[in-house]
Amino acid sequence: MEIEPRDIMDILEHVPLFSHLGELDISRWAGLFKVENYKNGQLIFDFDDPAQAMYILYEGNVQLNLYDEAETESFAKLGKGDLFGEEALLFDDPRYYSAAAVGETTLLRLDIDHFVYLQDEYPGLLDKLDVLIRSRHLSTQVPLSWLQDDEYVHVITRRHKARLWQKMIPPLILLLTGTIAGLLFQYRWFTERFLGWIVLGFSVFLSIAWGIWAYFDWRNDYFIVTNKRVVWIEKVAFIYESRQEAPLRTIMSVGLNRSRIGSIFGFADVVVQTYVGTIRLRDLAHANAIGSMIEAYWHRAESFDRRQESQIMAEKLHEKLELPWRHDEDTKPNKIERREKEERLVSEATREPGFLTWLFSDFLRLRYEESGDITYRKHWFLLLKAIWLPSLLMLMTLGLVAARLGGVLSFLPITSTLVILSLALFVFFIWILYQYADWRNDIFRITFDQILDIDRKPLGKERRRSAPLENVLSIEYERLGFWGFLLNFGTVYISVGNTRLTFDYVYNPSEVQQDIFYRMGERLDKIRQYEVDSERERVSEWIASYHRKTRQNG
Repeated sequence: MEIEPRDIMDILEHVPLFSHLGELDISRWAGLFKVENYKNGQLIFDFDDPAQAMYILYEGNVQLNLYDEAETESFAKLGKGDLFGEEALLFDDPRYYSAAAVGETTLLRLDIDHFVYLQDEYPGLLDKLDVLIRSRHLSTQVPLSWLQDDEYVHVITRRHKARLWQKMIPPLILLLTGTIAGLLFQYRWFTERFLGWIVLGFSVFLSIAWGIWAYFDWRNDYFIVTNKRVVWIEKVAFIYESRQEAPLRTIMSVGLNRSRIGSIFGFADVVVQTYVGTIRLRDLAHANAIGSMIEAYWHRAESFDRRQESQIMAEKLHEKLELPWRHDEDTKPNKIERREKEERLVSEATREPGFLTWLFSDFLRLRYEESGDITYRKHWFLLLKAIWLPSLLMLMTLGLVAARLGGVLSFLPITSTLVILSLALFVFFIWILYQYADWRNDIFRITFDQILDIDRKPLGKERRRSAPLENVLSIEYERLGFWGFLLNFGTVYISVGNTRLTFDYVYNPSEVQQDIFYRMGERLDKIRQYEVDSERERVSEWIASYHRKTRQNG
């Protein structure tokens, strides 16, 4: 496949590594790339191969794989405009992953010798390259189970290491003061006692534990950019967990905020403004490079959506006019795959449950699906908090009944005592049943087109709030407190315009967030598809009318 220099420049303008360069600079880099073509399944480079070049995907797809104990594990499937193999430009280490073509694939190859020729003139490239190389390596080490099947990581990084050393100052102070105090207690003040050794041992243990906690607290905070969204994950070990995210399509602007300390140590906050609010990515090294890259991925996502809509329009026009279309064979497998997925969902939704499943499935379930709708309840910890008192009273009453029947409380009249205790048991049972019904009736539901928050009191009023999925602007969740972390429950916040819906005390809030995000994406795709279908039907009718009029006049 032959590619014109202008086409290579167009691709480089949308690659975040080169997006900050001017047209003249991009034309210089475009002249250094070579075009390579690969067939389906052909290996581009393998594990442990020498790193000699970086590649940019011009056409087709590329699968990146890791080797784990003789097994191959895929960690990314790249699309047009993505780059890989970038570690070759800065390091001569062997490849730690492999790359293979998926379908007919065209690549742009930049050899290390050509990069060295121009790198000194463009120092900004090195910062971006460093971010990309570290991100690629870190993305293979950090488990991100919430990623969708067609989603992969572009950038992932942690806070600047200066923040880690800042967190280490208190445990170091504790270690120093504890050591001094222990030695003074042992050798100067209480020379014949072991109090000094106790103080020294306790301070050393506490400072080490504090230091380990601080390290993992720093290590568990991530900033991530995927091909679909921007994500900020913040965790305080054993206490708090929060994940803020926004789809790339909702970004309005990207800016920087640098403090005096950040200027000294070389870090800054990247501020991402979205339709609903702000996501602040705190204390990042190479903040300028990361901010520039977010903008590039944001604009590239917008460009991709426009190209996709144009292609669908073109396909419909060719179909309406009964003209040959070279992408028919390419789109046919995708249509078949979508049809099979829809049939599988319908089959699962209409499958008859067994008797035991029907009997027990809805007792204490915190998440379940019916006819494609996903329903959540509050965590059972809230139910236990509500029923522990009547349950305790009920057990005490049963103990009194057993004691009276066993003759322990023989001084009480048996008939009146059993009647009173039976009434008490009935009251406590109704109390427990009421609390269970109250817990069971508070549900949060995700359908194919909306989210619902339903709060219904037994034999009382019902409060129902809903919002269309297409109006959701951002989704956040947080887990607060020891029990929330230990039992994995928290609150999911859904911003819809100027209002906010909350899914309170739901189990595994990260999964709930992921379910909403996935359903929101499906809904937006359906709406966009409907709008495109309506537009192309109207345009195709205009063209068909024009052709009929032309034939009549001819």
